[in-house]
Amino acid sequence: MEPAELRRIARTISTVENQADGTDEVLAQAYRLPRWADVIGVTGPPGAGKSTLVDALTAHWAANGERIAVLAIDPSSPYSGGAVLGDRIRRTRSVGYANTYFRSLSSRGHVGGLSETATDLVAVLSLFEFRRVIIETVGAGQSDVEIHDTADCTLVLTVPGLGDGVQASKAGLMEIGDVFAINKADLPGADDAMRTIENALGAAYMGNPGISPRPNIPNPVSSSYAVSPGLAALRRRHGNFGEDDETWVPPVLKLVSTDNDGVPELAQTIDTFIEWSDRTGRRRQRSRERAYAQVMRALSALLLAPYARAPGAVQIPSAVDSWVERIAGGEASPLEAARALMNKLPR
Repeated sequence: MEPAELRRIARTISTVENQADGTDEVLAQAYRLPRWADVIGVTGPPGAGKSTLVDALTAHWAANGERIAVLAIDPSSPYSGGAVLGDRIRRTRSVGYANTYFRSLSSRGHVGGLSETATDLVAVLSLFEFRRVIIETVGAGQSDVEIHDTADCTLVLTVPGLGDGVQASKAGLMEIGDVFAINKADLPGADDAMRTIENALGAAYMGNPGISPRPNIPNPVSSSYAVSPGLAALRRRHGNFGEDDETWVPPVLKLVSTDNDGVPELAQTIDTFIEWSDRTGRRRQRSRERAYAQVMRALSALLLAPYARAPGAVQIPSAVDSWVERIAGGEASPLEAARALMNKLPR
């Protein structure tokens, strides 16, 4: 890419990220694209090697001539509000490709492992004709799983030796992965980590890893019984082995990203999932769910705008201040305040 184009991309991203003048016009154009870039989310615990793997995947796809963008989400500084930008240090293999673009973003205190504008920025990058967008999340724990709402394929990365850390992750990361990978697989314990994840997945899936045809079950259990919200979400994303002709069973791969060992196979697995998701209509459904979440976010921001305190400001808006004083003085509840303020909104 030419320097002038890189500057255009950077300026447009900054405009949208900061909600500056021109944001509405850019997003109106970007959201009208018939198809966005393929979005690959990379998440996992701190120290799993996410930045190194993202660099390796970017170089792999860029070498094939694809136009790749990377959004690396860093924790925000409590002092400046900016990102630490540590991801750039590990960008060694992909930096030499002119068809790549890298941007570090601050989470700006937003919980969930993403920047609040991540989905908007995917739309912007699609407008600049990127074929893929890789999003590297903040080092994730059980609650940092928002990447699933934005990515077309979510890769959960872990490493040997976490022990009970993998078990603790089941309530979060285990439920969002489309593909799982054990990085640093040359270290002791890689096989144990792989078995741990495969056993956890075995509780929710039936069939072989990858695209799996419907098993021939002589007396299948009816799928009409009540299931947990988590299992229902897995079925929407990966299919129901009792009803669908084929389902997706998340594979677990081993790799050593520093040596590029296993990276091409991982890239192919990601492509296989995205193609399957396209063919079965599940990507379209995920796009609808993403659009719903975006509408709710925008609606919430517009409704709260008259009452929201400006970033960094100490003074509470006057419309809210009297209620804050009453609540702090034990004279009212937050719910009473919210209802009263909602009733004052124009209809």
